[in-house]
Amino acid sequence: MNTKLPHGLFIMGMLSLGLLLTGTTQAAEKTGATAVAKNVENVIDYSKYGRKGAKARKQWLKIPEKAYAPNTKAYCDALWMRVHEENCPDLLLIDKKKIITLELADMEGWRIGESGQSGRSRCCFEGYRRMYPEKLIPEEAPGIVQTLKSGALKWQLAGCHRFLVNSNHVPMTQREAKKAGAFVCEHCIERGPSLTTASMAALKEMPSTPEFISPEGWTPKPFSTEHLPTKQEIDLLIQETLALDYSILETPFEEPMASLEQFMGMRFFFPVGNWLTFYQAYRATGDQRILESLRVSARHYRDLCVEYPDVAALKASDPEGMAFMYSMAVSARLTLQLARKHPDQVSQQELAEAESFLKAIVATLKPVCEGDVGLDSEMGIPKALADDFRRRAFNRALNGIGTLAMTTAALEDLQAIRETTTLNPQIDRYRKCIQEYFKNWKREGCLYTEDDGKTYFYYPYIAGGRTKRVNGLLLGGADDVGHFSHSMQGVMLVHDATPELGADDDFMTAIANSVYHNSYTKNGSIQCPSADKIQPLSRKPFSKNPKNRFYMFEAFRDGVIEGQNSKLNGNNTAEINSEYSYRLKTLHAQFLKALRKDQSLVHLGEVM
Repeated sequence: MNTKLPHGLFIMGMLSLGLLLTGTTQAAEKTGATAVAKNVENVIDYSKYGRKGAKARKQWLKIPEKAYAPNTKAYCDALWMRVHEENCPDLLLIDKKKIITLELADMEGWRIGESGQSGRSRCCFEGYRRMYPEKLIPEEAPGIVQTLKSGALKWQLAGCHRFLVNSNHVPMTQREAKKAGAFVCEHCIERGPSLTTASMAALKEMPSTPEFISPEGWTPKPFSTEHLPTKQEIDLLIQETLALDYSILETPFEEPMASLEQFMGMRFFFPVGNWLTFYQAYRATGDQRILESLRVSARHYRDLCVEYPDVAALKASDPEGMAFMYSMAVSARLTLQLARKHPDQVSQQELAEAESFLKAIVATLKPVCEGDVGLDSEMGIPKALADDFRRRAFNRALNGIGTLAMTTAALEDLQAIRETTTLNPQIDRYRKCIQEYFKNWKREGCLYTEDDGKTYFYYPYIAGGRTKRVNGLLLGGADDVGHFSHSMQGVMLVHDATPELGADDDFMTAIANSVYHNSYTKNGSIQCPSADKIQPLSRKPFSKNPKNRFYMFEAFRDGVIEGQNSKLNGNNTAEINSEYSYRLKTLHAQFLKALRKDQSLVHLGEVM
């Protein structure tokens, strides 16, 4: 089945579905919800929600039962079929919410007191026991079919955090998708019905990028780790980069509130792939058009911070959510760093815009990072943030910490340009937060020096896991290669912006040693050689395919890229490393190598 449609046909297909929302009360009546006995949760088969979803919901039943008046106000979300209590911390823009009674919400099948990407968090109505079943996604519900890399077809509701709607996706009802052989997204099943649809007019108005047309007869080749590519090869890499979408993650829905709710559930923490790509591509080339590509999403999220400050602050209340400000922070840092070194290359308008990004970030982080009341006794930062540092999975936090580091460096640049010190309180607090995060991470992890004198760093997937210490070695719980590689993207930002706070060259070299060692094993988790001898681990299965997120560590240990490709034969190695992302990551490693020699370097173009 061909799922790649021209944009115009995609829009027509979406419109042809009608995409009209059926009244939830009528739907509840059709499903016979009113005939169900009280405390239906005691007999619900939660297995349809998957292992994690079932586990979360069974945990809710351990909360002591609490009686609620049938006429208790229930505030309705606009995107997913969820209701919240009046005092729910996850309730956005309460004055704009539709209100129904709790009894009616139960009868109609609304998810009660659920939040999060898949609805696994219990945010309110704790202890409530359902009297009627949750409404499932109707067979006629409109959705999107996308083709996965494996060739499989996957049906999802617009707004699902696992994908972004684009013109390559095919609109279908759930029934049509199943007939076409598609499977239904497990997160959508778990989360339940959607209440709105995408705005086709707004989708057409979203900023577009130029198409990359490969030159006739051009065959891309892998880049060298030692020598710079030719000017033509770099120019083509730049053109490929400029063809990437700007990654404004929210779908523009017919109901604007739904877009804000989707924003709260989006996964910015990996981080957003194209933002990372734009950052690395600018560092590797210095092309101003790439920096402008970063600014497109930065403007969008700055405006969101200004127009909906409470929503932005709630999203940024932990490091996982802070990463939504990634493009704002890195574009401001790149602009201001360039302005300090080459003032003639940055306009006053660009300076003012970078400053506006930083003002939005500082205002958003004020309730999260600032203040001297309720500080953690050990870390000396707000206790809620310190507690989050101690419990959140590292891959979910480190790109937020990297965003904070970029913000800190950009604020220092701004102060130098404006000749002021008014931002010192914010800078000092941000620096303290970054430093305490790294101290805690290193304490939970393991910096181990082997007999050959090389130091290695590895760590558990999450603090407090099933680990033990034996003669200085951390055993058990080591993070898997995939999540480890995501974490490193945040570490890179800290190294580039504030290395003295925890990600200096020695630390990066220790990570590079661990990555290099792992590439010559078949272990799915990264450890040092001595730990692997005692207890090799594979939190996830080992893959022979190279992880180009690790290519940057070539700057800290020769042979890292070769090691990543060590399980492939020559032909496969050349084919894979000819791909765009692998060429970019190889060139970016050369920037980092040059940066180690000249800390004032803004981009590799300065030495080409």
